[in-house]
Amino acid sequence: METAKLFASGGSQAVRLPKSCRFPCDEVAVKKIGDTVMLYRMDNALENFLRCEPVTDDVVEAILEARREDAANPANDREPML
Repeated sequence: METAKLFASGGSQAVRLPKSCRFPCDEVAVKKIGDTVMLYRMDNALENFLRCEPVTDDVVEAILEARREDAANPANDREPML
């Protein structure tokens, strides 16, 4: 699983995306669902959101594994996963 760094930019919090996750635009739509934040392109934003696939078992397992790693390494320098 790739990670992204968070940092302060003025009065806001910003995310430095890995190269493989960068958008080919200057602005994205943001949707927060519980502790999850989704970013997606503004063009056809609603359609893109509605086309999102349900979370698959491998994604759930990756999240659970990251949570186990966070619990086993409380001194790590990243925020806990979901």
